[in-house]
Amino acid sequence: MHKRLLLWFIVTAIGLLAGCASVGELKNQSMLRGFNVMQHKNVGWNEPQARRSMQRVSNVGSNAVVLITFLEQNAASSLQVRHSDAVSFDQLTHAIEYAHDYNLEVILKPQILVGNAWASAISHHSQRDWNQWFESYSAHIVEYAKFASRHQVQTFVIGTELSKASRHVDWPRLIHQVRTVFHGKITYAAHNVEGVQAFPYWNQLDAVSLTLYPSLGRSGQYDEMQSLVHDAVKKLQLSVQGIHLPLWVLEVGMPSAAGASAKPWEWHSLKHARVDLRLQRDAIDIWLRALDQPWINGVFIWAWYSDASIGGRMDADYTPQNKPAEQVIRRYWKF
Repeated sequence: MHKRLLLWFIVTAIGLLAGCASVGELKNQSMLRGFNVMQHKNVGWNEPQARRSMQRVSNVGSNAVVLITFLEQNAASSLQVRHSDAVSFDQLTHAIEYAHDYNLEVILKPQILVGNAWASAISHHSQRDWNQWFESYSAHIVEYAKFASRHQVQTFVIGTELSKASRHVDWPRLIHQVRTVFHGKITYAAHNVEGVQAFPYWNQLDAVSLTLYPSLGRSGQYDEMQSLVHDAVKKLQLSVQGIHLPLWVLEVGMPSAAGASAKPWEWHSLKHARVDLRLQRDAIDIWLRALDQPWINGVFIWAWYSDASIGGRMDADYTPQNKPAEQVIRRYWKF
């Protein structure tokens, strides 16, 4: 009798938890939500396993993805930008097809890989050098915009975290070039709130977008992270007052690594970091609560890979795949 009663309680509890998860806790249900999806070295987007990974993106409650592709340059001061072989146009085509098959909107976001630096470090000593670099960059961006148009991509990102370039190059000219070949929405991904404030051409775009990685303190404790996230969201709201465009947080996330809350943007040392699944789970939970606002129109977590088996309990990387954070996301987004 006692065993039967215990079994009934267990089954009932599981049923209640499943029911709660299926309802979805997100209040702003019109919000675009999903992941920055990237090709992993183990599984190309053109392989069947990648379709299963995209299906899981949909199953967790996403309605859109930010598809990452790469350009590269040798150093922050290089004048020439080139296409990266990290992902091919054919592989991107498969990723877009998979996303559309699962009714996911696609935002195509080319990013620059910089030798021994990151995109925000790109800088030049003269206006002539800035112009030469931007000419090279623009040629690749227009090529990607044409590709996006051919494959019915809904949104195209003309630049990501190019902080020092925001006032040194002719963004209006590039915006015009992109609009000539691509008829969806276009945006620029500013670096943090400061990048939103520094970029002067939002009125020529269709949405304000940013990557959001503020420090959440050293302790990794829920209360401290929650307080700092609250401050960051308040600061973000103030920064977009007077800009009457949709607002998308195109990147937000936390590695499952001990101490990562202090510098969540720092990825170089993750290979040797101690795994902390709780930290990532709590940070994602805090962000999803805080960003569930009527004035925020999109939230995208960094990152989700083409390899569905990646992540897991021994992984310190950003991906929530096969970690407790994935279940937190499902709880908010799955309706």
